[in-house]
Amino acid sequence: MLTAVLLVAGLGSMPVASAHGGTVTVNGFRLEQWFGLVPLVVGLGIVVASQYLHRLRPAAARYRLHGTIVGLVVGIFGAIWIVQLSPYEWLTAQPIVPRAIHAPLMLLVGGGIMLASVLVGQFRWSRQPRFAGLGVLLGLWVAYPGLSAFGLYTETNSLGYLIVLGLVVGLGYVLYRDAGGLIRQLLADRTARRFGIAVGGLSVLFFAFSSGMLYLIPDDGTGVSLSEQIVSVLPVADPLVMWPAVEFWYPDVPIGGVVSVGTVLLVTLFGTLIGLNAALFAFQSGSGTSQTGAGIAGIAAPQACCCCGPALSQIAVVVLGPSAGAPIYLLFGDPSSSIGSLFFVASVAVLTGLLVRATDRPDEPQPEPATAPA
Repeated sequence: MLTAVLLVAGLGSMPVASAHGGTVTVNGFRLEQWFGLVPLVVGLGIVVASQYLHRLRPAAARYRLHGTIVGLVVGIFGAIWIVQLSPYEWLTAQPIVPRAIHAPLMLLVGGGIMLASVLVGQFRWSRQPRFAGLGVLLGLWVAYPGLSAFGLYTETNSLGYLIVLGLVVGLGYVLYRDAGGLIRQLLADRTARRFGIAVGGLSVLFFAFSSGMLYLIPDDGTGVSLSEQIVSVLPVADPLVMWPAVEFWYPDVPIGGVVSVGTVLLVTLFGTLIGLNAALFAFQSGSGTSQTGAGIAGIAAPQACCCCGPALSQIAVVVLGPSAGAPIYLLFGDPSSSIGSLFFVASVAVLTGLLVRATDRPDEPQPEPATAPA
C-alpha cells in the first residue's frame, strides 16, 4: 500500500496553482473535470491490486512493481487532468480558516514546532542534535510568513532565503549522516534504483503540474494572445520569498509554465524523498516475496495521515461542485494557508523519518534483491 500512498502524497504535498472553468473542448469533444476521477480511481485500483497479485498467482509476483508503475502512470494522468481543469470559483471563495488569522496562527504553530523539536531532541536524541536542528528549520518554514503580523515579513528578506536553503542543506546532511549507508545500498540494487527513479520522476511530473510550473491549458488572460509564443524572465513569490523565474508558453505543443529557482528546489526535494522511500519499498519487497500487512501499514500510514487532506480537498471540488468545494480546496491549496504549510513540513519530516528509521533496524534480515523490471 505504500505505493498507493506515494500517489496521494503527490496529490497533497504541493500547493495547487492551476485554475480553469472546469471544462475544455478538444476537437468538438467537451471534457469535464470530473472525467479525471476515472483514471485516478482506476490507477489507484491497479496499484492496490498489484500488491496482492502474488496471493492470487505466486508466479506473477515478479510483476508487482510493474503493475505499481502502470497504476501510478494512469492515476497521475487523472490527477493532472483534475488539476488542469480546476475551476475559477476558488479565486473569490472564502476559506474555512479566515485569512486574517493565518499570520498569527502560522507564527504560533511554527514556534510550537521549534520548541517541541528542541525539547524532544534534548530528551530523545541528545547525541544527535541535527534532528532538533531540522525540526527548528521546519518550524521556521511555518513561522516565517507569520512575521507579517508584526510587519517584519517581506518577500525579499534574507532570512527567508536562508530558511529555504538551510532546509535543503540540513535535510541533505541528516540523510547523509543517518541514512547514507541505506541510500548507497538502495542505489546499488538495480530494481530498487529503477523503481525509485520511476516513482520519483512521476512525482516530480505531478508536482510540476500541480504547483503551476507546467500547464497544458493556460488561464485566460486579458490582453494576452495564446496563439503567440511567450518567453520572459520575471520574479515569482513562493516558496517564502521572491525567486527569479522563466515564464514560457509554446502554443504549437501546447505547453507552458513558470519555472523558478525556489520551485525547482522544492520539487526536487519532494521527488527525491518520495523516490528514496519507493526504492526502500522495492528493496524490502524482495524477489517474489511481500512484506507483512503490519510492515506495509507501518510505512504507509504516516504518509497517508500527512497527505490525505490535500488530496481530498481536490476531490471535494469535483464531488461537491466549485462553490461548495472551494473553501475546502483553499484550506490546503492556498499558498498563504497555514494548513498547507503544516502538510508540507509534516510530509518532509515523515518521509525523512521513514528512511532514518529503516536504517536503525540492523537486526532485521535483509530480503533478496527484487527481480528487475524488464
